[in-house]
Amino acid sequence: MAAEKIAQIHAYNGLYSAPFTAFKENGELNPDVIPTYVDHLVRLGVKAAFVNGTTGEGVSMTVEERKTVAEGWVKAGKNKLDVIIIQVGANSIKDARELAAHAEKIGATGIASLPPIFYKPQTNDHLIAYFKSLSEAAPSLPIILYHIPSYASVEINLAEFMPRVREQVPNFCGAKFTSTDVRDLLACHNLPGKPFKVLSGFDEVLLPCLSCGVTSAVGATYNFMGPLGLKIMEAFRKGDIEGARKIQNQVLEAVLTLTKHGQGIACFKAVMNILGPINVGPPRVPLVPLSPEALLKLKEDLKKLKPEEWSKM
Repeated sequence: MAAEKIAQIHAYNGLYSAPFTAFKENGELNPDVIPTYVDHLVRLGVKAAFVNGTTGEGVSMTVEERKTVAEGWVKAGKNKLDVIIIQVGANSIKDARELAAHAEKIGATGIASLPPIFYKPQTNDHLIAYFKSLSEAAPSLPIILYHIPSYASVEINLAEFMPRVREQVPNFCGAKFTSTDVRDLLACHNLPGKPFKVLSGFDEVLLPCLSCGVTSAVGATYNFMGPLGLKIMEAFRKGDIEGARKIQNQVLEAVLTLTKHGQGIACFKAVMNILGPINVGPPRVPLVPLSPEALLKLKEDLKKLKPEEWSKM
């Protein structure tokens, strides 16, 4: 089973949404929006989801809430999305194992995990032990590392780590690479033996990551500007580097413009709510919504960016 799903993850060469978790104004989950959310992504050409990650505020939810969200995406995405990866990382290995086993039970394509972010793994061996335990809880699922040192503060060399972990965890198959260490990313695609699937995690540098060998990407902006990412990938594959660069600069401008008004997830949630068709509500504390003044300025800047052009295929 794991081999089939690993092949499925390798075969998908498109974009993954990093979906926002919808909260009501009182802070409770609003999973009812997920079916509409899936249909919206499909219309944008985004046929995969990376659930309960940073954009989804996974670490701000309880285990039961994370299960509810995972179930919603797997159920709504059946026969519509090509890949659904559930992020199961937690500071407690028991929580992470419970979430991994649950993802396997509900039929997710695979799981990803942040490293523990309080008692941080000090060596590759420590992190390998963590992934080995996760694998034992969900032996039929592919596992990837969610590598995001800017948030997790766990610094590893991915090109060194991945071959070592696969020696002990046969269903380990890659990483979500949310880092700026391009040398490491390039090295990941020059390893001997069976290749790993490395997903780009920074929307504004998709093009450089493609040049290093990346074939898929996960991002928050793909929730509302997925077609721009797809056009970057298409232009790159055709050899139109100048065209790809032009669109990449458009994405970069949008990210820099929109996130100057507050914390990034709060800004992107506000954009999603403005553009529709889904209202994903506010972020959960400790993140806070934009102030009325910041929201007004964001709306003004958003209009200047001509978002009606983003969704054109």
